[in-house]
Amino acid sequence: MRVTASIFIGLLSMSGCGLPPAVAIGSYAADGVSYLATGKTVTDHGLSAAMDQDCAVIGHLVAGKPVCATKAGRGPGAPVEQGGKSVPAQQVAAVVKDRYVRVGSFLDAEKARRMAARYADAVIVPAEVGGRHFHRVIVGPLSAEDAALLKSRLAAEAAPQDRRG
Repeated sequence: MRVTASIFIGLLSMSGCGLPPAVAIGSYAADGVSYLATGKTVTDHGLSAAMDQDCAVIGHLVAGKPVCATKAGRGPGAPVEQGGKSVPAQQVAAVVKDRYVRVGSFLDAEKARRMAARYADAVIVPAEVGGRHFHRVIVGPLSAEDAALLKSRLAAEAAPQDRRG
């Protein structure tokens, strides 16, 4: 009988009943505020963090769900992207392609078509200048970096070549 009483007292003290009343009331108040704000008690949040799952003892048992469930986007059924390189978060920003480069302007439409054929994203845009009809070859949209590279390549091609042998 004495052993049974010792076990009972030990179990009561571990459940919080042996705590001073102020501590027990504070714990219940924290659980109540947490439950009203998030639908989980402080213990549920601790269990969720420890298990890396979505755990809620009271709410899940009342709804007939398991106490802990795999978080959305995790676990064995989560989609996984294969074959990609790991990229640091600061490099994930989308590349903005909002630049256009005029690579040529021709009176002869055939010359404009030949120039446009050299580039994947080229279009021929008609332009009237001084009463003359031109065919401008425009490449884009490009990122700022690609536009700068194309401009420097065009400048290098247009520069006079040193023809000394």
